[in-house]
Amino acid sequence: MAGQRIRHAPLRYYVWLPFVRIVDMWLRPRTETLPSDTRWWEFNDDPKWSALAVALGIIGLVYLGMGSAGLVKSRNITFLGLPLAFLVVRSIFLGTLENPEPRYTLECYPVMIILAAVFLGKLTRQRD
Repeated sequence: MAGQRIRHAPLRYYVWLPFVRIVDMWLRPRTETLPSDTRWWEFNDDPKWSALAVALGIIGLVYLGMGSAGLVKSRNITFLGLPLAFLVVRSIFLGTLENPEPRYTLECYPVMIILAAVFLGKLTRQRD
């Protein structure tokens, strides 16, 4: 049955599903160690833990947004290719796994923090 679905919609299986897995891993709040419900988006749990999960999700979006802005602003930074290659290759590899976990992207966050620092450094230089 799975082979039949793949033959019917190969782009869905080889492109769309890996893309959605990658986005899910990057944007999912890290709530595994919290006592809240693992289905944090349903808001059935204690409002305090649901609010914390949403706040963690927003922090993740801020990291990714600032890192992306730092990537746009970092035209003349040497040796940026290797960390970017790591991010891309790691994300593509994780997208090919059938059951990836969001914690597998934690190794990529130092690169995003460096890119966010580049963005903040460019902002402070523009003000001076």
